[in-house]
Amino acid sequence: MKPVLAATAVTLAALAAVAFDFPPDLRGPAPYPPEWQWERRAGPAPGAWWPALACATALVGLAAASGRVSSSRGARALLAAGTLAGFGLGVALVAVEPGGALQTWARRALSRTITSYLTVAASEDAREPLAFLRGHADALPRYHKQAKHAATHPPGPVLFYRGLIAAADAAPGLARATLRAAGMREEPVRPDAPGLSARAAAVWGPLLIALAAALTAWPVAALARALGLDDASAARTGLLWLLLPGPLLQAPQFDQALGLPVALAALATTAAARATGSRGVVLAAGGGLLGALALFFSYGMAVPLAISCSAALAALAPGWRRGVTLALVAAATAVLAFASTALLGHAPLRAALVALEIHREAYTAPRSYALWLLFNPVDLFVFLGPPVAVLLAIAWARRGEGAAQRWAQSCAIGLALLLLSGTLRGEAGRILIPLMPALALAALAPAPPTARGGALVAALLAAWTLALRASWEVY
Repeated sequence: MKPVLAATAVTLAALAAVAFDFPPDLRGPAPYPPEWQWERRAGPAPGAWWPALACATALVGLAAASGRVSSSRGARALLAAGTLAGFGLGVALVAVEPGGALQTWARRALSRTITSYLTVAASEDAREPLAFLRGHADALPRYHKQAKHAATHPPGPVLFYRGLIAAADAAPGLARATLRAAGMREEPVRPDAPGLSARAAAVWGPLLIALAAALTAWPVAALARALGLDDASAARTGLLWLLLPGPLLQAPQFDQALGLPVALAALATTAAARATGSRGVVLAAGGGLLGALALFFSYGMAVPLAISCSAALAALAPGWRRGVTLALVAAATAVLAFASTALLGHAPLRAALVALEIHREAYTAPRSYALWLLFNPVDLFVFLGPPVAVLLAIAWARRGEGAAQRWAQSCAIGLALLLLSGTLRGEAGRILIPLMPALALAALAPAPPTARGGALVAALLAAWTLALRASWEVY
């Protein structure tokens, strides 16, 4: 219980810092550009807070009730209820904004500067998906000025929204009903404004992203079981994932959703490590396919995938030769599957090099290495949540054996190498959301809290997440 008490003390101090905005550097070192700082709210959010409070309270109650779970069936029921409450919490935390959750998400998805994927998806460039793939690499320098996020990412996010636009075209009645439910006009205000299908896609996309973030609780719980936790402790770990501020607050960013394929890839890797013979190779290849899916949405997923899957092999592989073999199979499968878009006329390697160079010039080179060597951990502390961050530090300092401790140590090495590399400079709490399943497991699995301790951690996370939403402009 001592680690949980330490987490409580640090969280209470951090809550006071947020409330009084002291030190303001907790929000970051400087405004963008070129550095990064989260803005403090000018006034209270106008929407109703009771739905968010109700969902958060339900999750805390489920964490407390986890001590009564005595079977895998009970653990699944607990996790199912938690997933619904976690998804509801994600929606409710956006609903406090002017216009409610659906309008707020739609505005952000339609924005040329906040995300810009839908901007490209609704343009003539993406009207024919195959033509978009063929011209993707050549279009990236143009997107650097017109759609900056699309300029630094693979084609996956744009094609995701293009698919939703096509679905809305095929079901205009559903699209109109969606806009009515969101309180949005069915007809565009201006001739050049996005049409019915694009605006419906702007509602559906964020909902699917939030749903994927909530569903990540299932592979998190499954990974906890693979690391040796019992059904109740594993379900409790999945419930705590649902309260982490990063995945809940930074909507509608694809980083929220990409925790799901990354965690599933790590889960496939744990299964491969425990399997024998060719079955392990097949499972490792399956993990590689999931990794390729994540890479199709973000080039940066290579790092969370490498850290998470390496942790799985370090924790459970029966020997270093077997671990290296499975790692090579997974990596080769991911690369080949990712490169397979070349069969459709895409130039994946050239597109990746162009996009990464645009990102380096725009977001990495102008920012200070030394500054972000300090502030990346601060931002990660904020969006992983102080109680989990404290438990993570304690887990890394603890000496011990076992799969969970090896997982934690491997994550520590991977994260340290990433931070020291200088490739990440700012917004660590958003960019590293896909790594947060691995970090949450590293914090909670080596010495899992009891039901009472887990409920306290859940309450601390809920208070922290609500405080951030009330005090900072985060999206």
